[in-house]
Amino acid sequence: MKIAFIGGGSVQWTLKLVTDMALNKTLAGADLVLHDIDADALDLLTRACTRAVELARGTLRVTQTLDRLAALRDADFVILCIGIGKLDAMRNDLAIPERYGIYQSVGDTVGPGGLARGLRHIPFAAQMAREMEQVCPRAWLLNLTNPMTTICRGITRATNIRTIGLCHEVTHALPRLTALLGLGGQPITFDVAGINHLPIVLRFTVGGRDGSTLLRDWLTQHRPTETITQTTVNTARDVFTDQLALKLFLLDQLGILFGAGDRHVAEFLPGFLTDTAQRGMAYGVFLTRIEQRETIFHDRRAQIEQFVAGKSQELAPTEEQMTGVMAALAGGPAGRFIVNVPNQGQVDNLPRDAVVECMARVDALGVHPEATGALSHAAHAITAPHVARQELIVDAALTGSKRAALSALITDPLVRDPATVAPMLNEFLAANAPYTHQRYE
Repeated sequence: MKIAFIGGGSVQWTLKLVTDMALNKTLAGADLVLHDIDADALDLLTRACTRAVELARGTLRVTQTLDRLAALRDADFVILCIGIGKLDAMRNDLAIPERYGIYQSVGDTVGPGGLARGLRHIPFAAQMAREMEQVCPRAWLLNLTNPMTTICRGITRATNIRTIGLCHEVTHALPRLTALLGLGGQPITFDVAGINHLPIVLRFTVGGRDGSTLLRDWLTQHRPTETITQTTVNTARDVFTDQLALKLFLLDQLGILFGAGDRHVAEFLPGFLTDTAQRGMAYGVFLTRIEQRETIFHDRRAQIEQFVAGKSQELAPTEEQMTGVMAALAGGPAGRFIVNVPNQGQVDNLPRDAVVECMARVDALGVHPEATGALSHAAHAITAPHVARQELIVDAALTGSKRAALSALITDPLVRDPATVAPMLNEFLAANAPYTHQRYE
């Protein structure tokens, strides 16, 4: 078995995910090829992963290459975990809209930042998938990169590569809700459907009890904002804490429980990131600043350097789904996972072939999405316009249509003044120019 890790120099993800692989019996003996364009980061992570395999007493064979085609050739699995332009490009994704009065709590999925990031990443992902069609056409592509939905959709529109997007938002959010109910540690089951970073929880049980009913009961005695436990950012990681208030407010008002962190959900709807809403803080949402991400990056790199130097023995599995999905596809234990895949009818009232987030059983025969029926009218009213915009973003990224990009931006709920759209898009295209060969007309 050969696994190609594109973006293998990631200090955030590579060592964690490779640790999971090293501990998995189904993947024993696989060839893992790390690829990155950053030679220094690639060398550091190769050494870190080699040590992790040794500590796990595993048999993964870890190598590295700066040659993407060499990494892809004859691969069975390709992991996509990249950040084109790194934090410098993401700084533009946040700063340019803010000059036009638009605030983003993440800026990597929807909103102006999601558009800009998509225009950088979709052309690259499609090109890599075309290369896969030449050198590893039967490989599974596992995408961890945001904007997940538009990247996966771009790949499946442009190529025949089998693509799965994997996200951990639901498995992080629901345990926080159960802890709020005083039921932390109880077994959780759930069904979700929708789009990435805006999945709707259709069914949720905790300890055999209906979780949505328990949350509604909680709301009869409490205000959603009572869950806000911090109002200032003291550490770089504070902005990433899900304070739950926005989810609970929307459950109370709409009867919909969203399964992603509040900082993502806020960007899909108008009004929650405005000055009136204290730029999100009225609902417990902090704006992400690049300086915070830079601090986390440097801290994580220092930890990896300590690990490589033998000053840390830390080696623990994560709760990420990726290794379990790979093992299931490779003939190991089958499982039920949250996946982002083309809609073949599992979400009845969203367009066919649009990439949706849903539950699926994964085994050696492939990915088998579970049918969930139609989204409620309220859920559909929120979700469907974003699906349409995502198609426009993919159109723009694959064809260079500036009109499609303008259409996606002018209809986005975070954009309040249509007069700002054309100049904002021009700034994005100029800022993205060093990172993409696509030209827009």
